[in-house]
Amino acid sequence: MDEAGTSAREPVTVVVGLIADADEHVLSAEALALEAIQAVPPQFKNDFVFHATEVFAGKKYRETWSITDRLRLLAHMMSVPKKIGLSICISVQWRNAVDWGDTPSGLGLSASQFDHLMAFNKCIGVCDRNIRQHAGPREVASVIAEDIPEMRRFLRNAPRVLRETPMHLGPADLRETIADREAGYSRQCGELRVTRIRNSVHFVAKAEDPLVQVADACAYGLRRFFAKEKFGVEFARSIVGHENVLRNFATPGGTECYWPNRTAVKW
Repeated sequence: MDEAGTSAREPVTVVVGLIADADEHVLSAEALALEAIQAVPPQFKNDFVFHATEVFAGKKYRETWSITDRLRLLAHMMSVPKKIGLSICISVQWRNAVDWGDTPSGLGLSASQFDHLMAFNKCIGVCDRNIRQHAGPREVASVIAEDIPEMRRFLRNAPRVLRETPMHLGPADLRETIADREAGYSRQCGELRVTRIRNSVHFVAKAEDPLVQVADACAYGLRRFFAKEKFGVEFARSIVGHENVLRNFATPGGTECYWPNRTAVKW
């Protein structure tokens, strides 16, 4: 899992969770990510750690690393889930779209940090739901997320909280989708709970895990899409195939899981 758009000045926070089968997906995803990073110019390879924000806008890269090549690297990282059939859970929270009252300050969090926490919690719940629906009955999952020290003690509780106190959202709490209108009733599931995800969250530095770097790329690309920024549509296409599949997202936020059509990968 990783996130983008968590600062107060950002218009939207995005958390991405990649559901990776340890046997089927992890080694292939890591190989594709490391292969993409080999495109980094020689002058930057020493101690290079992939951060999508830095690759896109880092001052040190602008003069000698072309924007075309940087965009190609970003697109390659964002397309890893689609290439090997990784499911991707996307959770979005627009800034100041919900009046949380005194809850954030009571926890010692800013409004933007609380948006991050809520998006993270919803992403965990939807990930667990999709594991229950599509994985074998004895499959369990562990969460691996980038370590953000100031958020660690809040994020680590997400699986346990949803295990002990599931969320049940009624029809009035769910935004009507095109599929709902076509069916004549709400086809959405308002239940968010955890049964398959282990309570412990493993926090790692981004440099330690290529899949966290892939999640970082996807979160950054989707943040630009939802913020309606340049290249956002192209990034969304790299991640989920077509931007239309994201049409149900709107303020104040939402969460969905996608299973992209796997594209052929030749080794």
